[in-house]
Amino acid sequence: MASRAHVIRTTASVLLTLAVVFLLIRFVLELPVLYDYLRTLSRSYWTLLASLLYAGAFYVRAVAWRVADQRQAPLPIYLTSLYLGLAVNHLSPVKLGEGVRLLTARAIASPLKRTTAILVAQRSIDLVVLGLFVSLGLLATKTALPAGIAIALGVLALVVVRPFLRTMYALIGYGTLAWCLEAGAVYCLFLGVNAVLPFPLVLIAMSAGVLSGIAQFTPGGLGTYELAMGTVLQTAGVDHPYELALMTHTFKYAFAFIAPLYFLARHHRSVTLLFRQFKHQQKGGSS
Repeated sequence: MASRAHVIRTTASVLLTLAVVFLLIRFVLELPVLYDYLRTLSRSYWTLLASLLYAGAFYVRAVAWRVADQRQAPLPIYLTSLYLGLAVNHLSPVKLGEGVRLLTARAIASPLKRTTAILVAQRSIDLVVLGLFVSLGLLATKTALPAGIAIALGVLALVVVRPFLRTMYALIGYGTLAWCLEAGAVYCLFLGVNAVLPFPLVLIAMSAGVLSGIAQFTPGGLGTYELAMGTVLQTAGVDHPYELALMTHTFKYAFAFIAPLYFLARHHRSVTLLFRQFKHQQKGGSS
């Protein structure tokens, strides 16, 4: 029965993803424009800078996790877990990548309660920070309600997990910095295709796109990200808004699969140690 349910969910996800792609191509996107954008980015130094800033955002998140986890393991372990989770989230219609963090906690013998509290806190901070970026923007009149809901849910979750963490203020600071770095990466991508926009507008548009995928139904939030980000850009009078949104999402997809491979090769020893510890924990649990 479980296998049948899994097949049904997988089939529904594939069909939904194909439908989203078809609708984007048929009614929203100008493919020649998107192709020109992607070809330009493939030859631009701005793409390299965007990659460094995007990687910096994940480095900051890994540092935040390690600090809140009382430095239970080396930093590469936390980074590896985040990158593997990123790849999984871009393959799965739901955010199964969060499970990688729980598996990592088990592998390094970190208390499950603390790891869960850190995960909830970081996701709640994301909701609050992104919601504030959107609601405080010049286009807040069109996005105030969903942003307000995100902020309220985030604050509520932070209140719940606050007793389990000693580093809440540090997590808030790290979380805000990480999203600013990610917005910087998107800003660089826009510069790479000569789309010179005010940074606050880029920050608002990116935040709206990411917020739309908090509860994703397609791999990586495909479709909702483009519609949310593109709508903000279109309202601001930007040319080819949805093509720009899909361009940035394509970059994130590429990063989600390339970065983990590089990191696995670069920190092979740490990754091997992580999997050995996880295998040892599995044996211990089954004995």
